[in-house]
Amino acid sequence: MDPFTVAVLQESLIGIAGEMKAVTMKTAYTQIWKEQGDLSCCLMNANGEIVAQDPTGFPGHITTMPYQLQGTLRCLGRDSLVPGDVLMTNDPYIGGTHLPDVMIARPLFWASQLYGFACNRGHWADIGGMGPGSYSASTPEIYQEGLFVPPVKLFEAGKPNDAVIELVLGNVRNRSNAYGDLRAQYSSCHTAQRRVEELIQKYGLECLLQVMDEVLTLGEAKTRQTIASFPDGVYHYRDCLDGDGLSDVQVWVDLALTIDGDELIADYSGSSRQSSGGINCSHSATASGIQYAVKCMSDPDSPPNSGSYRPIRVITRPGTVLDAQPPAAMVGFGEISLRAMDVAFGALTQVVPNLAVASGSGSTGVVVVGGRRSVPGRKPYFYALELSSGAYGARPDRDGLNAIRYGKGNAGHIPIEADELENPLTFLRYEIVPDTGGPGRFRGGNGFCRVFRVDADDAVICITADRDLTPPPGILGGQAGACARYLLDPNTPVARQLRSKVPYTPLRKGTVVWLQSAGGGGLGRPEDRSPDLIRRDLKNGYVTEEHSRSVYPHSVQPDPPTS
Repeated sequence: MDPFTVAVLQESLIGIAGEMKAVTMKTAYTQIWKEQGDLSCCLMNANGEIVAQDPTGFPGHITTMPYQLQGTLRCLGRDSLVPGDVLMTNDPYIGGTHLPDVMIARPLFWASQLYGFACNRGHWADIGGMGPGSYSASTPEIYQEGLFVPPVKLFEAGKPNDAVIELVLGNVRNRSNAYGDLRAQYSSCHTAQRRVEELIQKYGLECLLQVMDEVLTLGEAKTRQTIASFPDGVYHYRDCLDGDGLSDVQVWVDLALTIDGDELIADYSGSSRQSSGGINCSHSATASGIQYAVKCMSDPDSPPNSGSYRPIRVITRPGTVLDAQPPAAMVGFGEISLRAMDVAFGALTQVVPNLAVASGSGSTGVVVVGGRRSVPGRKPYFYALELSSGAYGARPDRDGLNAIRYGKGNAGHIPIEADELENPLTFLRYEIVPDTGGPGRFRGGNGFCRVFRVDADDAVICITADRDLTPPPGILGGQAGACARYLLDPNTPVARQLRSKVPYTPLRKGTVVWLQSAGGGGLGRPEDRSPDLIRRDLKNGYVTEEHSRSVYPHSVQPDPPTS
């Protein structure tokens, strides 16, 4: 096709996916969407392949959506779809992630022809279950985690399915918030349909379908070209998680990576059996980890789509933590799929050392503080979803990023002003923690801390995170980053250190909570670090003088203060 037409229509589709997310965030009720942006949107073709995704969407959300949509179509039947239908599910076993991630999909028709889908998956602030926020890894089965929504039609031929809507809202806390967020998702898909129809009216359906095919073909060709430049062979890497939520037994993720011409085979079948707690994920969530790593190291500049992942074959063994079977608990999918991503980067470092990236904080770092409240004009429940993640590992030619969400989840951190406005919390500190990045020729990113006082009479805390015992490793001679830390009432006689996986635990009013992410691993030997970079770190407060002297063999004095 004419490359200009392809470029114009491809960017238009990406813009529509971006507008979908903007519509959702602007009309959402909960902070996790309107502030953090913990949701993703995309447009797929009629076969359920991504042709465009919103630029700030989560790779962990988006790359799994084709699996879940295709699973939904197998359940409902493609032939049952008619114009005006809207599909809904949060089933993780058919290609989803975990119960809080609810997917809404609108089939797109033109003159009775199904040509695509507009899809929106968002992390609901609450999906029922054993505690506010629906996010405890200490659940042995998925039934305790919240409401399980199999593939259903939320709308049928344009008419809302009131029974389904009421069933969902009757099983979550703060139903008005949930209903508002559900409508925000619906509105985004409705907006997408209108925008795509404008393109069809201008260019014609046949032209749009040709562009969709061309976009996928180009994405596949670019990835194959890069993989073909990698040396053939089999490469191994493994890493672990600090327990599964119900036990302290390490959970291992094992990868055998094969490069064969222009194809890449990722075999995770040697990983630990599915866990007794909530640290499990689906095959699709595992695939998202290797897909993200390969995209970053093969073709990071061009827009991603399903074509980019066609050269990647992912092998998992059913019944392991990376391909868990019912009724395994799945809420901690983010922890295990991030480790699938980490080992993918570790294996690819052996393939292309010049593109090596050290491990980052390696965790979603989810901490929920919530409870009941009886304040006039306020919702009956509050739940603050705090993300204590993270930092990036060192990169081939520069230090890792400080205090930023790590890996394939692009959620932001809630501004503390918005957090205090919505929840009974008072923030005491929110800052980068020095000396937490792993030393090396290039330093790992520093972690950060969020410290707040809980001002509620009836509150609980639960944690689903990792890296509090096993630090993010460095590579090529670099040292590990610091471990994560979770403390209650630090520097007091009643101080208590928590593990990275804690079931719902009561908090007394006035408790101070300290959440600190792990740092990123370093790259290269510390003795090879430039003195100028050490001085810059000292000036910026990223490294203290005492720590600098202990990890870098050559002594460097900080620059004198400017007058």
